[in-house]
Amino acid sequence: MTELITVGKKGQIVIPKKMRDDLKIDKGTKLLISEGKDKITIKPVKMSEKHLLMLLSETSLKKTWQNPYDERWDDVL
Repeated sequence: MTELITVGKKGQIVIPKKMRDDLKIDKGTKLLISEGKDKITIKPVKMSEKHLLMLLSETSLKKTWQNPYDERWDDVL
Protein backbone atom coordinates (compact mmCIF):
# COMPACT_ATOMS: atom_id res chain seq x y z
CA MET A 1 0.00 0.00 0.00
CA THR A 2 1.28 3.45 -0.91
CA GLU A 3 -0.16 6.72 0.36
CA LEU A 4 0.72 10.36 -0.16
CA ILE A 5 0.79 12.21 3.16
CA THR A 6 1.72 15.75 4.16
CA VAL A 7 4.22 16.79 6.80
CA GLY A 8 2.66 19.19 9.31
CA LYS A 9 4.06 22.43 10.72
CA LYS A 10 5.93 20.63 13.50
CA GLY A 11 7.32 17.91 11.22
CA GLN A 12 4.62 15.44 12.23
CA ILE A 13 2.97 12.92 9.94
CA VAL A 14 -0.17 10.82 10.28
CA ILE A 15 0.07 7.13 9.44
CA PRO A 16 -3.09 6.24 7.49
CA LYS A 17 -5.62 4.22 9.49
CA LYS A 18 -5.56 1.25 7.10
CA MET A 19 -1.77 0.94 7.54
CA ARG A 20 -2.04 1.28 11.34
CA ASP A 21 -4.70 -1.44 11.39
CA ASP A 22 -2.75 -3.76 9.07
CA LEU A 23 0.47 -3.38 11.09
CA LYS A 24 -1.29 -3.36 14.48
CA ILE A 25 0.08 0.08 15.37
CA ASP A 26 -1.83 1.43 18.36
CA LYS A 27 -1.27 4.29 20.76
CA GLY A 28 2.03 3.68 22.55
CA THR A 29 3.51 1.43 19.83
CA LYS A 30 7.24 2.03 19.43
CA LEU A 31 8.35 2.86 15.89
CA LEU A 32 11.91 2.67 14.60
CA ILE A 33 12.67 5.39 12.06
CA SER A 34 15.84 5.25 10.00
CA GLU A 35 17.28 7.36 7.25
CA GLY A 36 18.73 5.81 4.13
CA LYS A 37 19.86 7.05 0.77
CA ASP A 38 16.99 9.41 -0.20
CA LYS A 39 14.46 7.50 1.94
CA ILE A 40 13.00 7.22 5.41
CA THR A 41 11.90 3.85 6.77
CA ILE A 42 9.48 3.49 9.67
CA LYS A 43 8.94 0.08 11.29
CA PRO A 44 6.88 -0.95 14.30
CA VAL A 45 9.03 -2.45 17.05
CA LYS A 46 7.68 -5.09 19.44
CA MET A 47 10.51 -5.61 21.90
CA SER A 48 11.81 -4.54 25.28
CA GLU A 49 13.51 -1.19 25.77
CA LYS A 50 16.84 -2.99 26.26
CA HIS A 51 16.54 -4.63 22.86
CA LEU A 52 15.37 -1.37 21.29
CA LEU A 53 18.44 0.43 22.67
CA MET A 54 20.71 -2.27 21.23
CA LEU A 55 18.97 -1.99 17.86
CA LEU A 56 19.33 1.80 17.80
CA SER A 57 23.03 1.52 18.68
CA GLU A 58 23.57 -1.05 15.93
CA THR A 59 21.75 1.13 13.39
CA SER A 60 23.78 4.25 14.17
CA LEU A 61 27.12 2.42 14.35
CA LYS A 62 26.42 0.58 11.10
CA LYS A 63 26.63 3.93 9.27
CA THR A 64 30.08 4.50 10.77
CA TRP A 65 31.44 1.04 10.08
CA GLN A 66 30.56 0.97 6.37
CA ASN A 67 31.27 -2.76 6.46
CA PRO A 68 29.61 -4.87 3.72
CA TYR A 69 29.47 -7.76 6.21
CA ASP A 70 26.88 -5.75 8.17
CA GLU A 71 24.41 -5.91 5.26
CA ARG A 72 23.27 -9.24 6.68
CA TRP A 73 21.45 -7.24 9.37
CA ASP A 74 19.35 -5.26 6.85
CA ASP A 75 16.46 -7.74 6.95
CA VAL A 76 16.47 -7.61 10.77
CA LEU A 77 16.52 -3.82 11.01
